[in-house]
Amino acid sequence: MTGNTGAERTLRFTMLGPLQVRSGDDLLELGPYKQRLLLAALLCRANTVLSVDQLIDALWDGDQPRTARKNLQVYVSALRKVLRDRIGHVPYGYTLTVTSEESDLLRFDELAAAGRQAQRAGHPAGASALFGEAVRLWQDRPLVDLLGSPFAARESERLSDRFLAVYEDWAELEVEAGRALGLLDRLAELTARHPFRERLIVLHMTALDQVGGRRQALACFEQHRQYIARELGLDPSPVLRQTYRAILAGGGSARPDRDRPREHARPSQLPRDLADFVGRRGEVEAAVAALTGGARCTDVTAVSGPPGVGTTALAVHVGHRIADRFADGQVFVPLGHPDGTPRDWHEVLTELLRSTGLDLTPPREETAALALWRSWIADRQVLLVLDGATGESQVRRLLPGRGPTRTLVTSARRLSGLECVHRIELDEFTPGEARELLARVLDERRLVDADRTLRRLQEVYGLSPLVVRALAAKLTTLRHLSLSEYAEQLGRLPAGPHELSVGGCSVQDGYRRFHRGLDPQQRAALGALGALPGPAFDQAVLLAALGGLAEPAERIVEELIEAHLVTVAEDDEVRAHAVRYRMPRLAHRYAAALHRGPGPLPGGC
Repeated sequence: MTGNTGAERTLRFTMLGPLQVRSGDDLLELGPYKQRLLLAALLCRANTVLSVDQLIDALWDGDQPRTARKNLQVYVSALRKVLRDRIGHVPYGYTLTVTSEESDLLRFDELAAAGRQAQRAGHPAGASALFGEAVRLWQDRPLVDLLGSPFAARESERLSDRFLAVYEDWAELEVEAGRALGLLDRLAELTARHPFRERLIVLHMTALDQVGGRRQALACFEQHRQYIARELGLDPSPVLRQTYRAILAGGGSARPDRDRPREHARPSQLPRDLADFVGRRGEVEAAVAALTGGARCTDVTAVSGPPGVGTTALAVHVGHRIADRFADGQVFVPLGHPDGTPRDWHEVLTELLRSTGLDLTPPREETAALALWRSWIADRQVLLVLDGATGESQVRRLLPGRGPTRTLVTSARRLSGLECVHRIELDEFTPGEARELLARVLDERRLVDADRTLRRLQEVYGLSPLVVRALAAKLTTLRHLSLSEYAEQLGRLPAGPHELSVGGCSVQDGYRRFHRGLDPQQRAALGALGALPGPAFDQAVLLAALGGLAEPAERIVEELIEAHLVTVAEDDEVRAHAVRYRMPRLAHRYAAALHRGPGPLPGGC
């Protein structure tokens, strides 16, 4: 933005609560729901260009109408009239320009960073003042009026985690300064809302004890102990037990020694394991052995496969199996944004350092930042899960140089360029494995003739775990249909894979995200394969389909194999010594849709 006027400088954007914009004392009318959601997306990434595809995903979450781009332009135009041209445009997207004086989120981040700098410099009073000012900016859950949108709900959760980290830092300083009384109501509210956040529990107990509420502090511990035992089957952490013993002994809760850095809580960041995880027995045992067997060259295990095949689910399942083998915890970090594009390495590295106990922002210079990370992690025994890698360099820079940490990587690519890695490649379910999963969810009576039906569905869509889970989710809703009856209904619909979507389980979205992560040459190649009549073809047909692209066809074939878009067919499919290839069936259907132009994936059984 150029040439700010006095009127422009009066705008005030708030999102730490309901989304609002004020001009002076006047609350501006922001228009319909989607228009406000667009403003929220731009505010969450203020002063950064968001692509048109990213904004469409934020507004429609993968279910956009054909007129999505036109609608987006209309919303942008309307917001520009309200916001006095604060929204800038570049050929591929839009950006909202605001300052920290105008945005409560940017101001919060600025105050939090200054508070942590004061804390590291040994100025607790100054740090507490800065943290307190940051905390007071929060009115409610971020974007509380837009939580019906999956995008807004995700952003609200992400921002709430940032608030809690700052609140805990501030509350700890306030308790140490003897000002616990004013914290009690908020601590009670937050511990009730976040019962698994043990640092909040410790602070609540300590604050209660400081104001003479010893019995309440002990009751707080007992309530938490029973809750996590019931919900997770776990005992309270050593830090929480130490706090309990100190209060019980009547000596006051222990306070950290400021001459030494505080012990960081053992991270436990693995997502929830699937209780109905089926199949993959050989792959699970191979990953467990590689990560815990102590053999040479097994400090990194890479799990790969085409979209929807369950690489993340397997990594999480394995992680839970071996979590207790890692004394310093488990760290789970996604390497991509929800839209499929890769995250910035500095952002990921900052998250890794803070997750493992070093609460600072690393240098921007890559060599210095990676040296800091490798020195810090060298003596720690962590299970590090890097989820959704898009390339070797993205992973290689984050690998520890030495030490007992083990790394588990998931990717839709084979990552063939990574050295000294134990590789596990996943394929689709067999009909037997698919039936086993469905039997965990559905009544056996609804699975009559399931084997024949699943073989039929396999011919059309394949049987990736994502497809089978989408079937299970759909049939959970359509309680009046059996599997075979639903397959018949699916065969009569014009958009089968689009139909295989319920709630957050979507077959089509996985390929959309995967497609965005491809480079332009790979995207063009995938579209070219859509012209082929089926998912199996010989080498001559493949090379001819790719002949019109800029790169030599043989080189493109290698890239497609690396991306799990094409595989060499099994020996029993090879005829007359000719090399034959095949694509995952959904990948071919998606490619065919790309070749035809915009629109949902085709259906029909």
